[in-house]
Amino acid sequence: MKSSLLLLLFLLPTVLFAADFYQPIPVAEVARLMKTPGVTVLDVNVQEIWEKHHIPGAVHIAGPDIARYLPVDKKALLIFYCAGPLCDASGIAANQSVMLGYRRVYVMRDGIFGWMKLGYPVESAVPDKKQGTQQ
Repeated sequence: MKSSLLLLLFLLPTVLFAADFYQPIPVAEVARLMKTPGVTVLDVNVQEIWEKHHIPGAVHIAGPDIARYLPVDKKALLIFYCAGPLCDASGIAANQSVMLGYRRVYVMRDGIFGWMKLGYPVESAVPDKKQGTQQ
């Protein structure tokens, strides 16, 4: 009995903190909501993917300090995405935002590739190669 209680005490934190604190959101709902005031779409893809294609108007989180990319209003609706269902970066960032006090937090699990597959528009941010070079 004593060993069972000890095992439970060791496993309890794992169970408590294993859950995600965000809600999943389908691509079509993101497309519908993204033009609504108070909605922030956040891309956590690596720089290379962000430069090639991202959701128009999305904020690129380019570093580990996500707080600097989040809106001041903690009641804002946040939608995170990364590459696709196998990418965990959006879920990790979403959970971090909940820990920072945001409560309306969603993850588009299909990611940018699911967004594009369904035919929604994308932007690119390919840097100008000529910029900074002398001619």
